Amino acid sequence: MRTETSRLRQVARFCVAGAAGVIAYYAALYGLTEYLGVWYVISAVIGFVLNTGLNFTLQKFWTFQNKETHLVGRQLALYAAMTVFFLVGNTVFLYLMVEYLHMWYIGAQVILTAVISVLSFIISGRIFRNERTNT
Repeated sequence: MRTETSRLRQVARFCVAGAAGVIAYYAALYGLTEYLGVWYVISAVIGFVLNTGLNFTLQKFWTFQNKETHLVGRQLALYAAMTVFFLVGNTVFLYLMVEYLHMWYIGAQVILTAVISVLSFIISGRIFRNERTNT
């Protein structure tokens, strides 16, 4: 029971922290595209970078409660690799969904955000596992 409660809290923290990153992402995507006339693909890349920096910090220290700093370089490299993979996938699928499926760019991004969020929780949990629990 305690493990299930702990896991539910972790999922809740992941969602709250992720929401902060998503808000930053969508603000950049919409603001840059609609108000500054930046191509939506470029806006998406900028938003993704903002989201990644915010999320790394929140997910490591708050969601997964990993206070260890001696592995932060390795964790950052793994997290960056994960986000680059997601960035490429997100950008390609966003373009395909808008240009070929004729979806509204925000609607397409909502779908992609849901998929990326699930994958990110699973992978981030592995990246930020405390060394004490990695025996």
